[in-house]
Amino acid sequence: MDIKQITSTIMNEIDEATKNVDEDVLIKVFSTIHNGNRIFFHGNGRSLMTIKYFAQRLMHQGYRVFIVNDVATPAIRQGDVLVEVSATGEDANLIAAAETTKKIGDIKLIIVTADAGSTLAKMADVVVKLNVPVPGSAEDKSIQPIGAQFEQAVLYTMDVGLSHYFMSRLGITLGGAAGINQNPLHANLQ
Repeated sequence: MDIKQITSTIMNEIDEATKNVDEDVLIKVFSTIHNGNRIFFHGNGRSLMTIKYFAQRLMHQGYRVFIVNDVATPAIRQGDVLVEVSATGEDANLIAAAETTKKIGDIKLIIVTADAGSTLAKMADVVVKLNVPVPGSAEDKSIQPIGAQFEQAVLYTMDVGLSHYFMSRLGITLGGAAGINQNPLHANLQ
């Protein structure tokens, strides 16, 4: 395969992974986040990296967002929301964090996963099931490195699709004069 064929195959994989995500579930994600006090994001490795895109978009839209384990992240408390990303839904540290939210109580838990039957999915208030096989499973036929199909589905569903839905619902538009940042929440220190 040449580079164009590889890219085309990968884009088809992304299309398959994202086109059947339950729209009602994504609307419930919007409602849960919008009604939360503060939004915490948690994941491991590249999964965490992909959900940080969405966290930053929400921050630009005025939400108070935090990344679990960052030095400036406060304690989670009642009324907050925890968004966790795990392809398998079996990461021990994410399960421990979810258990902590259950002990505290009144914290909504959103899970983005490839396995709707996983431990994390069973604990969640909202489960975003992405249409990809669990990375490394017998069903995983992706031409990409292990986990990449899931991570791209997270990026396209949560950051690209859902962040635009947020903007639409909140009346936020893109634009402004070329080169002028009209969003006061965008970074101004480089």
